[in-house]
Amino acid sequence: MEGNIQSKVIQYLRAHGFNIRSKADTASRQQGIDIEAEKDGKALWVSVKGYPKGTDRTNPSVQAGHWFKLAVFDVIEYRGRDKNVQLAIALPDYPRYRSLAQKITWFKEVAKFTYYWVKEDGEVSVE
Repeated sequence: MEGNIQSKVIQYLRAHGFNIRSKADTASRQQGIDIEAEKDGKALWVSVKGYPKGTDRTNPSVQAGHWFKLAVFDVIEYRGRDKNVQLAIALPDYPRYRSLAQKITWFKEVAKFTYYWVKEDGEVSVE
């Protein structure tokens, strides 16, 4: 499902004038920045997460919490690499992720990143 979120965000970015410089192969769990894009000479790095199905030992909501924390850590790491790059987290628009995002609104302001929310019908909204 992460690949679906990634492809919808890439479509959105292209429609809004971004050039896609690279995209990670999320199916093979390729390490690195999930989407690297550029518009008007400014780079955008996006960390993408899907909505987990869970495992026998971890329900989807708990796993979503872990994945959200990984995406936030990506923002921390990427901001350390480049103070000027635009950063974003792309997530499915599900209540669990929205709830977690609400808990760190202060951090969003400090780290200067954007959310790309992808609805089930593929519509992307930016926050």
